[in-house]
Amino acid sequence: MATGERTLFHGGKLWDGRAESAIDADLLVEDGVIRQIAPGGLDAAGEALKIDAGGCTIIPGMVEAHGHLSFPIVTYAYHIEDTPPEETVLITMHNAKRLIDAGFTGVIGAGSPRIRSEIVIRNEIDAGLIPGPRLMASTPTLTATGGLNDTGQLHQQRLAAALVCDGPDEIRKAIRLCYREGVDVVKLNISGDDFFPRPGGRVTTMAEDEVAMACATANELGLLVAAHARSAESVKRAVRCGVTIIHHADFCDEEALDMLEAAKDRIFVTPGIGYYHGLVHYSGMPDDMLAGMKVREGMDANIATHKALRKRGVRMLIGGDYGLPFMPNGLNAQDVAHLVNYIGLTPVEALRAATWHGGLAMGKGAGLLVEGAPADLLLCDGDPMQDGSVVADAAKLRVIMKGGSLHKVPEPVRAQSVGAA
Repeated sequence: MATGERTLFHGGKLWDGRAESAIDADLLVEDGVIRQIAPGGLDAAGEALKIDAGGCTIIPGMVEAHGHLSFPIVTYAYHIEDTPPEETVLITMHNAKRLIDAGFTGVIGAGSPRIRSEIVIRNEIDAGLIPGPRLMASTPTLTATGGLNDTGQLHQQRLAAALVCDGPDEIRKAIRLCYREGVDVVKLNISGDDFFPRPGGRVTTMAEDEVAMACATANELGLLVAAHARSAESVKRAVRCGVTIIHHADFCDEEALDMLEAAKDRIFVTPGIGYYHGLVHYSGMPDDMLAGMKVREGMDANIATHKALRKRGVRMLIGGDYGLPFMPNGLNAQDVAHLVNYIGLTPVEALRAATWHGGLAMGKGAGLLVEGAPADLLLCDGDPMQDGSVVADAAKLRVIMKGGSLHKVPEPVRAQSVGAA
């Protein structure tokens, strides 16, 4: 990783994460933050590494809001559970590098199979010892007995890739334990999922008093709460109890849509449409298997829900359950084009979901290119405001910067010595 105290991006366009279009502007980075944005160009910046941004667009670094960095590439039903903790840590480390290589300067964890696997990698990243995005480390998913990720059986108990909690007291104790170990995010499974034998996606498995206790405990400890919620009732429980990030929300009824709209200033949703796209186009599953898993039915419901939420002004994030054999980590930026093609967002709206909204959800000041903000940014070939697929092509990401440090920089610039700007 190359670093420089001062870096000047000269001669390109800049999109700050909120505007409707990019502007011609130079950008100066100093001591890890954006020091100056000059729409007319910056004539004198003192000593700085100068990067020619001609023909390119500077945008904020992206945020993956549904990160599964600790999951192996699953090849059989209990692969996650059977993976030892040492291998899980290495998997997390490798996926962290894949994400920053793909232009993600932030990741919000969405359930780690072991409590400390994301924590230790976050700490190593923060210490500058390994490459990776800003990582909000997640708890294992908290689920009820019989809920999603409870893979135990009476005749054969195994260490589930979740914390199985029944009742508010067990929920509270689990969150306190994870807090003690250093997590940033509490992940709840409030509903089931159609892609497992049971419970299905329309089944709500976590009781309201359990969700309420999770949110109250997390709020007291300063932790973010995210929830897997496909059923209409699970979405309602998430909103009523104070969940911040709601994943999926496929089967919302009118009441759930109204509740999400009423809470739109404090909540975010991640459609997760990338998972459906992957199942249909890349998984190789025959049509009868897809029908048995209700994939197209769920996909249609997901699209309808999020088209309605877009009209109601509910803020979206990207995150499509990447980490599967047919959609591994590193392809996550495909979600930007998926929000355009399936949900009907404009490319600018989809990029906001991937940048500004993600930064707001993380609460770490990232996601925007404004003076004083962390210098997390990408230099893209072309104009991603016109074509959302640009950010999914790693070859078009000429520069990747996090906190003022250059993770990726073009070879001609890398060969330059630091000179006068």
